[in-house]
Amino acid sequence: MVARYGVQAMVSTERTPEIMTPEQAADYLKVNRETVYRYIRQGELLASKRGRGYRISKPNLDRLMSDIQSRQGFTPREYTAEEIAGFLRDDQLDEQARVIVKRFSESMDGRAGQSDRAHYSRTLAG
Repeated sequence: MVARYGVQAMVSTERTPEIMTPEQAADYLKVNRETVYRYIRQGELLASKRGRGYRISKPNLDRLMSDIQSRQGFTPREYTAEEIAGFLRDDQLDEQARVIVKRFSESMDGRAGQSDRAHYSRTLAG
């Protein structure tokens, strides 16, 4: 923690790599990995193809962020507290979904060391 002007803030000690995979770039940009691939396909993000995968430099990601933030005519949508509460309410799991999540979680806990086929055949039978 760092304290300045009476305010404490968390400071990350992790260093951001200069060259990233699409997965790392997605984490850095706080977007879905598929969004990174879409930016690459549309030519909005410069990336180098290495074998089957892409490598993206941090300066290119920073440039993309700058371009996105400074697009003319783009106004992010603002939501009211009531709308946000409605989104959270709509995202709640019903009882049937809770049961499915519980069964899946329990089956994943007992999966260590088992082959996928044996595990899933038992899970589906149960």
